[in-house]
Amino acid sequence: MFLNFLTIIIIFFINPTFALEFPNQDEIVKVEIIPSKGIFNENGVFYFGIKFDLKDGWKTYWKNPGDAGAPLNISWEDNIHKPNDIEILYPFPKKFIDKGVTTIGYDSQVVFPVKINSNGQKKINRKIQLDYLICKDICIPYSETRILNIDFNKKRDSLIFSKSLRTVPEKNQNYFTISYNNISKEKLKIIIDGYEKLDSLNVYGYSDETNIKIEKLENSFEVFLDDDAANLTRPILFSISDGENFEEVSLAIKKEQRLLYFILLALAGGFILNFMPCVLPVLSLKLYSFLKIPKDNFKNIRINCFFIIAGIVASFLVLASLVILLKSIGESVGWGFQFQNRYFLFFILIIIMLFSLNLLGFFEIFLSQRLLNKINTSLGADNHSSQFFSGAFATLLATPCSAPFLGTAIGFSMGASTLEILLIFLSIALGFSLPYLFFIIIPKIITFFPKPGKWMENLRFFLGLLLLFSFIWLVNLFNVNHTLILVLTTMILVFAYLRRKTKFVMFLSILFLLTNILILSDRLFVDRKDIKWEEFREESLLRYIEDNRIVLIDVTADWCVTCNFNKVTTLNSKTLAEFFIKYKVVTIRADWTNKDKKILDFINQYGRYGIPVNLIYGPKNKEGILLPEILSKDIVISELLKVGVNNDN
Repeated sequence: MFLNFLTIIIIFFINPTFALEFPNQDEIVKVEIIPSKGIFNENGVFYFGIKFDLKDGWKTYWKNPGDAGAPLNISWEDNIHKPNDIEILYPFPKKFIDKGVTTIGYDSQVVFPVKINSNGQKKINRKIQLDYLICKDICIPYSETRILNIDFNKKRDSLIFSKSLRTVPEKNQNYFTISYNNISKEKLKIIIDGYEKLDSLNVYGYSDETNIKIEKLENSFEVFLDDDAANLTRPILFSISDGENFEEVSLAIKKEQRLLYFILLALAGGFILNFMPCVLPVLSLKLYSFLKIPKDNFKNIRINCFFIIAGIVASFLVLASLVILLKSIGESVGWGFQFQNRYFLFFILIIIMLFSLNLLGFFEIFLSQRLLNKINTSLGADNHSSQFFSGAFATLLATPCSAPFLGTAIGFSMGASTLEILLIFLSIALGFSLPYLFFIIIPKIITFFPKPGKWMENLRFFLGLLLLFSFIWLVNLFNVNHTLILVLTTMILVFAYLRRKTKFVMFLSILFLLTNILILSDRLFVDRKDIKWEEFREESLLRYIEDNRIVLIDVTADWCVTCNFNKVTTLNSKTLAEFFIKYKVVTIRADWTNKDKKILDFINQYGRYGIPVNLIYGPKNKEGILLPEILSKDIVISELLKVGVNNDN
């Protein structure tokens, strides 16, 4: 790609006579730093500009120059400033074709906006070095030193600068959505969703790992790479414009892997999902209902399990259909997306509360026997519709949890075809249904459980407390006053005790109440002042990575049970707090409680479409290490050591 450019440079330096034949710089280009003194301030971000005025026929280059050329480069001439203190932004370019050579860049006039960090300074007066290439029939490389004179307190305005900055493609503008197909290892076909004809569109690609060339077809673009797409570790960046809107869209190329591998991961993840905190109460509740069936009535057990499985499969098919529909209209979705809807949360909250109160015997105190029978029929009967509903209910409760293997399988499905999405979701449903399949295949398993007795009443009370805990967790998402939650919980436990005055009920009630007091008052968590969790901003992350800092990112949500489990057991522990402080680990938390497309786009780059997502960066691994869904202190510390933490301090 740079062969022509390198040839020109070699000739330029080894042949002084030829160099003297080049036109004078003033005759072909005028380069100027704007403003001459002061700063451009756009929405709180500081900029200056490098303005090129090119004579007719001469051009300079975009960050991907095409078949030949080189982009503008700026560096400090001294070591006072860090390299990442300045960032060149490239306005949307043009395509030039000359003698069969395609280049991407600018002619006539262009202003390159340059983002600069003040780092607390009021003024900067330093030398910078500009390296650039301009071409016509010949190419001339220039390297010159300029004085950068900036006063951060003097805001300047410039129409030409503002116009140029507006044409810089930015991420997450939601103007364009792209999808792709692998044609070969070094060739892709990309489609801009919603555009059947591409007359008004221009697309340019950039990657710092391979050279990219794009050709426009009638209704798609062909992307040619110099390297195997499977070898790319970072997404390709596509700059897209329809003449009015400008956007940079990130596209992660998925490695070709066997569908069977992801189906097996989905099966395993679905099975493990049964034992996650959000689902275990429902599974336990169904086992409790089986214990009330006569142990020789295997047919009834099989029928109940069949309808539970039917509810699970139907629910996962609905979820898969929603994912397919939302993807088709350009919406980004992730695992557990329905928990970002407050109406859905409220509905689940009411259902869990009714189940919990029924198990704790609350209805038996206040309701008539006739009404009680109707409620029991609705909530816990053995009829087919209630079993189907319980399967669907278990599926809904499962979605705020993420089990091992599940994130990888879901990540694959979100970038896959419609058929593959259905296969992955059905595999998760099958894995999730395995405990009930065991009862269908071997119903005699029920005979290994103890005979019905007093222990079943104790189990029922314990399951009611588990569901009550789920209710407290959900109601906390509505920012209800903690004191009010504790008062309500205490009243429920007192009424439950009045029904069954046993030591077991008293012990569990007191233990449950104390646990909730500790959790709601944050006593189980390390002092928040010990760990400073920064708000997620991708620009800040990139700056930390360039500075060779150690970074840990926690993508979380209040409704994500696994996320909160990781916080209690690991991330907010005193051990890690001391480790983070000692080794100056930057901790960043991305809150996905309410839908945030920027966070979803970020985790999509790592093949994840659900949370928790935890990533670690450092000097030895700037691409990031993806941690497992369930964390431990040893896992986090071990991975931090791998990316560059010096444990000899």
